[in-house]
Amino acid sequence: MLWAADEPDLRMLQQKAAQSRDMEGYVGVCKYLYQTEENPELLLLYADSIHQLATKSKKPEQLVEYYIWASEGNFIKGDFQQGYALKRKAIALAEKAGLKFAISQSCCDMGYYCNVDARYDSARYYFRKGLEAGEDLSEAGEACRTMLTNYASSFLFEGKTDSALVYTIRASERSAADKDTAMLIENLNQLGTIYRRKKDLENCIANFEQALHLCELRGNHNAVAFIYGNIATAYCDWNRPGDAIPFSEKAVEYALKTGNKRRIGTCYVNLGAIQTRLVQMRAEGIATLLKAIPILEEVNDRRLLCDAYNYLVNAYRMDGNLNQAMYYLQKLDKLAHEMQTDAERFRYYQAKAGLLQESKKYTEAIIYYRRIIDMLRSGYKDTRDYEHYKRLADCYLAVNNSSQAYEYLTQAYALRDSAFHTEQTEQLSEYSVKYQTKEKELEIVTLRQEQLEQETYMLRHRIIVGSVISLLGILLLGSLYARQRQRARIAVLANAANEKEREFLELQKETEQRLTRKYIDGLESERERMATELHDDVCNSLLALEMNIRTISGEESSDLSEQLGLLSNTRERLRTLSHELMPPAFQYATLDEMLGDYVLHLALPEGMYAEYHSTENVDWNIIPKAVGFECYRIVQEAVSNAVKYASSARIQVKLALENKNLSILVTDDGKGFDMSKKTKGIGLHTIWQRAETIGAKVELISAPGEGTRLRVNVII
Repeated sequence: MLWAADEPDLRMLQQKAAQSRDMEGYVGVCKYLYQTEENPELLLLYADSIHQLATKSKKPEQLVEYYIWASEGNFIKGDFQQGYALKRKAIALAEKAGLKFAISQSCCDMGYYCNVDARYDSARYYFRKGLEAGEDLSEAGEACRTMLTNYASSFLFEGKTDSALVYTIRASERSAADKDTAMLIENLNQLGTIYRRKKDLENCIANFEQALHLCELRGNHNAVAFIYGNIATAYCDWNRPGDAIPFSEKAVEYALKTGNKRRIGTCYVNLGAIQTRLVQMRAEGIATLLKAIPILEEVNDRRLLCDAYNYLVNAYRMDGNLNQAMYYLQKLDKLAHEMQTDAERFRYYQAKAGLLQESKKYTEAIIYYRRIIDMLRSGYKDTRDYEHYKRLADCYLAVNNSSQAYEYLTQAYALRDSAFHTEQTEQLSEYSVKYQTKEKELEIVTLRQEQLEQETYMLRHRIIVGSVISLLGILLLGSLYARQRQRARIAVLANAANEKEREFLELQKETEQRLTRKYIDGLESERERMATELHDDVCNSLLALEMNIRTISGEESSDLSEQLGLLSNTRERLRTLSHELMPPAFQYATLDEMLGDYVLHLALPEGMYAEYHSTENVDWNIIPKAVGFECYRIVQEAVSNAVKYASSARIQVKLALENKNLSILVTDDGKGFDMSKKTKGIGLHTIWQRAETIGAKVELISAPGEGTRLRVNVII
């Protein structure tokens, strides 16, 4: 995110875009809105402007750019499903056009949002795909480093710390080799978190120290919030929540400076969780967690929402408010069931077991504690694992099972002793004192071991690195062989595709030579001119007028708000009309897709709805472009007549293809008309003209009070 001093002025970027009306201007505004993560509606509006350019130029790279920015607008709105759909279209079109950089960048973004949405397997799939596309591109270096880091993060979020450690070390080596200090800070911060979960205090503090040192050198306070939050969590894990509070508060302070909502929500959850550990601050901690929830809901970070719900369940339980604890447990249960990951499942078991124990339902609590213990024994990492063993022992004691209670209590003490031995306590104390006396300098004391221990560690590290390098060499050879075979298969498919494209172009040329389209071509040219003027001039002028009125008026009255609403609605209707006037782009979509999209986005009066049906399992690509074009315009004209004149409640559009017989059926249940009387409009006349140009037959049936039925048949 840009700091305020470096931010370009949005109004200046908009003026530049309005003057140039080119890709550079529109993309400049989109990048600014993406970085600020505000005003997604405006971002979508400028993405539409890019779509208009792509439609006219028919350049695949411009259409990919539209899909990328439209998807980001939907992600910022919190509509992840639409964001995923548009991002997939960007990737598919980039693959078809051979745009490797666009593939790499889109996969990087897709994997990031899958991580946020706790879809870790999907995230890793897109990261691998993006790394493969960008590995040979110098301009994709930053995206590749980001994907390596986020690939490792997916394992960390999932609780697989061993895999997370291996891939984070690999990512940090790549960042150091490429001299990417900003990404190296992220890697070191993540390594500190991993070592914290593995109860390796020395490496935990050492990595956080190095990350803070690099932040100082760069003056990069943006990353400091995460590092402070992780240091606070380390103190809390070693049972020192009082010392953790200043670090967590500092994290919130830096997060608020960045203005990044996801980061602010993360730091609020961290602070609230620590505050609820202290009896005197529990009420304040609950308030902090409740403050985080709407922020996380807005950015749709379900993984952190699970954390917040878990902490609230435990806080209300310890406070004796079992009704509220049960309320947030139900929310956690629903979300964990939707996500179905080990991390969220563990949080649910933890909250459920504690609540059952507090309610003195010891037998049921034992079931959930046993599930927690099973996950811990299977490799899931939790720095406070000894607490679960201790609570399970308490439950066994409550049901008079002394032998089991003794067994789990013994294991709990063993785990606790390993977590809180004297050396670690002294290290944390020394670290805390240095920060209390020199808080603003961000210096962490370096923890050193005896020379023999250091040499042993380095030898072990070299053995591990050597083994990993050998394994990577084997994997690389296998990957190169598989890629060579894949390239050969792609070459065969590409030749077949090129042959099919040549056949299509020859057929198109022959068709265009036979048909006389003077009137239709003139009509389409005028439609396109009007669409361009409406979208680029009138719509943008109305938007500027709306923004100027809001700026000048100061406080809005109810009448002014109503008039501004009418102005906004007028602009939206004009934008929709401009889209309908533009010629459909059949180069990247079929007639079925275009008609489905047209009907879906119809602006209809209240009480009227439209539906679209088409034959399933049909290859719509066999329809010639000219036939598809005229069929699309015929449907537009027929539907427009139904909306304007029929006074109907329901409009149906059906597309069917059987044995090369393409048929279109448009019906409405409106008032109909007397076919014996001559109509004054040119709409029906235009429909017949368009049908004649492609050799189609038209059948029109209507009567007063019985609606209208239009059928078009053409042999392709």
